[in-house]
Amino acid sequence: MSGLSGEPTVLVVPTVVTDRLILRCWRPADIDPYAAMNADEETMRYLNGPFDRAGTERLITHLAGMWVLLGYGMWAVEDKATGEFLGRAGLYYADGWPGVEVAVSIRRDRWRQGLGTEACRASITWGFTTLPVDEIITFPNRDNAGMNGVARTLGMVFQGEASAIGPWRDSNLYSTTREKWAAAIGS
Repeated sequence: MSGLSGEPTVLVVPTVVTDRLILRCWRPADIDPYAAMNADEETMRYLNGPFDRAGTERLITHLAGMWVLLGYGMWAVEDKATGEFLGRAGLYYADGWPGVEVAVSIRRDRWRQGLGTEACRASITWGFTTLPVDEIITFPNRDNAGMNGVARTLGMVFQGEASAIGPWRDSNLYSTTREKWAAAIGS
């Protein structure tokens, strides 16, 4: 195999199972349903608007690559009962972020069922169990009632408003600490 440099990297993405969800590694079969999600204007309202299949492929490779570079990232979210692709959830960090962020995006036909909260709860628990971080944040758009509600339901503390974090504008910043999270979940 001439032309290859270095050793191949094995991507290890843990699987996290909740009552209703499986947070797992991305698969080629996720591209089309995720592209459909990303093309939906209402789903993407607070995520800089809809984009196409090619953009979805680039995003998936970025999200999967985070696991190699950082040891954490965003999972594909699967319905435990049906095996259906539901979206993405997990932990994210980019240059200029104020900390490791928990984030989620669930298919619009499954909104208001507590799935985003369940996925974020599992992501935060995994993060504090696995990573050497003492705080996890989220910064939803001020008008995104769903994600602001998820943050409050999880007991994350409102820290204030941020005019800009990376490409995101007009956000509310919430956080939770390792100590507060451990007390809340009883460990």
